Amino acid sequence: MTHSSDETWTVTMVIPEESSLAAAGETHRIEVAEDETILAAGRSAGVWLPADCQQGWCTACAARLRNGEVVHPHARRYYEEDREAGYVLLCTAKPRADTTLVIDQYDDFLEFRAANDKPPGNSKLNS
Repeated sequence: MTHSSDETWTVTMVIPEESSLAAAGETHRIEVAEDETILAAGRSAGVWLPADCQQGWCTACAARLRNGEVVHPHARRYYEEDREAGYVLLCTAKPRADTTLVIDQYDDFLEFRAANDKPPGNSKLNS
């Protein structure tokens, strides 16, 4: 599939009611360019999204992919198991189709990583 550099996709971000984020219960739709991360586009659009390292390392920005497609070309720590389970890291994720995500999945992602013996799962859960 070939895209021009000005290709954009609509990313729908669902923030669960039980989230501790100020926008809990809200849904936001943003346009994200091919060369832009979902985190950067969301913040540019005025949607505060959790993140720390912004390198795909700490997993603070974890989300779940409901539908669509994303790539992680620069994630420092993103595994095939993560992709297969439907987790994405917003700080490095770039959409390749219209996409829907559930935001603020850090705790669930840590549990998943711990169950699969991947960092930072057990080290963060046991601290």
